[in-house]
Amino acid sequence: MTKWIVHGLVFLFVAGVVTATFMNTNSEDDTSAVFQLPALMLAGVYVGILFIMYVLPAITEKATHMVYDSGEMVEEDAMQGARAAYARGDYEEAIEVYRSVMDDDPYNRLPWVEVAKIQHDNLEDPDAAIQTLREALESHEWPVNDAAYFMARLSQMYIEDKEDRESGVVILQQMIELFPETRHSANATHRLRELGEI
Repeated sequence: MTKWIVHGLVFLFVAGVVTATFMNTNSEDDTSAVFQLPALMLAGVYVGILFIMYVLPAITEKATHMVYDSGEMVEEDAMQGARAAYARGDYEEAIEVYRSVMDDDPYNRLPWVEVAKIQHDNLEDPDAAIQTLREALESHEWPVNDAAYFMARLSQMYIEDKEDRESGVVILQQMIELFPETRHSANATHRLRELGEI
């Protein structure tokens, strides 16, 4: 606001000087140019400053958008609210938002993973995390990578958190049967060797 008041006052001053100079000089007198030239230079400097401060940045911004901007509308991230709640430490709200994303986009693995992670790491409730991963696996057919991720994480939780080695081993064996000749099968086989089951 102050900037516009200053610009207004400067404009009135420059306009007044130029007007007074041209009104008080005789156009037929050749010496009048001596008085008009500084007034015109003052007006030119003022217009140049305005151009550099306002017009040039606007032109530059427009040109930059034309070159670099794809013009594509950015979609709002549905999980942004969940991340914000998580950052605030409101884990229950974060889970609630992630679950609404699950309802809208059931084949998106990320909200399932994030809910299980919050339940396991922040709420220290491995039973709830296991239930979430089981629910994810049983809710529908997943691509191989997603299903294998859920199963590997379940196996890990059973073995490390629940100390239920038998259930963890069964899941690893299921991975080998369901995903033969994939890296998931190889990873499960390697884990079974580490556990001394092979």
